[in-house]
Formats: sequence, C-alpha cells, structure tokens
Amino acid sequence: MAQIDRPAPRSGSEPAPAPAVEAEARPRGRPPVISNERLLEVAREVFLEHGIRATTSEVARRAGVAEGTLFHRFKSKEELFRAAMRFDPDQALSFIESLPERAGTGDLRANLVAFAEHFLELGRVAVPVMMMSWSNPERELACGAERNQRYRRVVTAFSSFFQREMDAGRITRRDPQVLARMLLGSLHHFCMSELLARDVGGLSLSNFAREVVDVLLAASGVAAAGGTLEAPAQRRARGKSR
Repeated sequence: MAQIDRPAPRSGSEPAPAPAVEAEARPRGRPPVISNERLLEVAREVFLEHGIRATTSEVARRAGVAEGTLFHRFKSKEELFRAAMRFDPDQALSFIESLPERAGTGDLRANLVAFAEHFLELGRVAVPVMMMSWSNPERELACGAERNQRYRRVVTAFSSFFQREMDAGRITRRDPQVLARMLLGSLHHFCMSELLARDVGGLSLSNFAREVVDVLLAASGVAAAGGTLEAPAQRRARGKSR
C-alpha cells in the first residue's frame, strides 16, 4: 500500500489554519447602499437637530455609511447642508429682489410682515451656510467678491422698496437705505441669535416679524393697524384740536 504523507503535528499553541473551502464560502461584507434622497433626509434631520454644530460624522453614523461616502457625493459640509436644507442662493436672491414690486400696492404692513417671515425662514439656512463659508479660507477667498455683490443687491432691493413707498406717499420721507438697513439688520440679528445663542427671548418667528415691522412703520409715520400715512397737514390739524 502506498504511504500517505501526513503533515507534521503542530504545537498546541499554534492554531490550525481554516480550510480553504470554508474561507471562500464566508460572505464578504459590502458597503451599505443608500440613495441620495435618503441620505439628504437623514442629513436634514441632523442639521435641524444640531444646527451648524452638526458634524458629517454624525450624519454618516445615522445614515449607516462611511463618512467618506458623504464626501464622495458632496464636496463639503456646506454643500451637504445646502442640499439637505434645499437652499438655492439664486432663488433666495430672486425672492428678495421681488420686494420692490410690492411697493405701492395692497396693505403696506401685510406686505412687509409676509416678506419678513419668509426672509427669516431663508435666513435660518442662509446664515449657517454663510458661516460655514467663512470657516473655509479657500472658499471665502473664492466667493468673497460674489458674496459682497449679493449683499449690495439685497440692500438695494430693500432701499428701492422704501423709496417707492415714499414716492407713493405711504411713508414719510427718510433715507431709504437707513430704513433698509434697520429692517435687514433686525432680521439678520434674529437669525444669528437663534444660531449662536439659541435664545431669542421667547419670540416666535412670526411674532418677531410683526413686531419689528410695526416698530419700523411707526418710526416712518405709519399707523400699525391701518398701514396708511397721515399727511402732515392732518397731523397739524389734529394737534391744534387737542
């Protein structure tokens, strides 16, 4: 009978290798597949919960994917944030530049309150995007000029609205740019307070929009309730009758 060569016995401390067939039969792990829609849905949840402090690692963890998967599909946290929050800067600017078209028509207070509410909703996304851009020197250098131009267009739109309302006799003559910056600064500050301090004194977005518009219109000679300017002659006559 032919002699069969047997392997030399192994020492007790050295484990025997696994059979080749068993190794081949073991299933190999595959990275989880997730659609962009689901990934953005998870990212939106995380950003709404944590704001600008949310990390891409947390988004990846909740989505069940590697963090590298995020950056394979989105170049930066800023880009992921914009996509998740559905923020289009061109669309936002187009909305703001539509403000002057409302001047001289309808109820002045109602127009401004509706605009202020929508602006605050946009600001809740735009301000974090802006701050993320500031934290990236390369991005800031590349987009600084474009951002400055956009800001000038925003101020111009606000100023044009107040100028047209003055021309229509619905508010008193003042520097339209001052009124524009008063309103813009107030709305921007509300968004910054929510983002950084998370404290806006218990004011809701709608309440703040109404109050800031009423204060601004009162300073412009407009009654908050009626939204109609009282002519100087009427004010003088009313004063004499007292």
